[in-house]
Amino acid sequence: MRMRVAPEKAANPLDEMMTPAQVARRRFKSTLPRKQEKRELAPMQAIGRMMELFVQFMEQMEAVGLIPEDVKAAIVYYQPKTKGKETVLAQTEVLPPKPADVGAFCEKILSLDKPVFLGMLFEQHDRKAEKNGDTKQAWVAFGVPFTESHDAAARLLAARDQLIKGGFKKVGN
Repeated sequence: MRMRVAPEKAANPLDEMMTPAQVARRRFKSTLPRKQEKRELAPMQAIGRMMELFVQFMEQMEAVGLIPEDVKAAIVYYQPKTKGKETVLAQTEVLPPKPADVGAFCEKILSLDKPVFLGMLFEQHDRKAEKNGDTKQAWVAFGVPFTESHDAAARLLAARDQLIKGGFKKVGN
């Protein structure tokens, strides 16, 4: 009886032209669904989805030999039914870098008043691009939507633009 052996994945020729951080980002994005649903996530679902995506990205980073500390993440939401927050385009909460602080982060997310979770932002430091003097690629920010509703893509772009202007220290509310 012959055993079938799964063929090895061919190396992507683009990998040779990209920095390891770019490869990790491309591989991560290729695992994401092409189209999001129009449903809203409950707070626990949003936290779970964020953690799931964060771990997936960390695994891609480690697979190409990068350190997880080079990535930061934040959850993006807005509160259209909360008095005083109806006109705020998007708000963010940054995932703390220390695992011991994740519990407080989750409590804060769970205590939000009627949030609509739009998605999450990643900020990735590309040390090789920085070393090569490529300031545009040294720090890259990108968003991953959780939903198609509430103009999530546009709101994520606005949050990403705010992140680019001031980094996660200024984005955190």
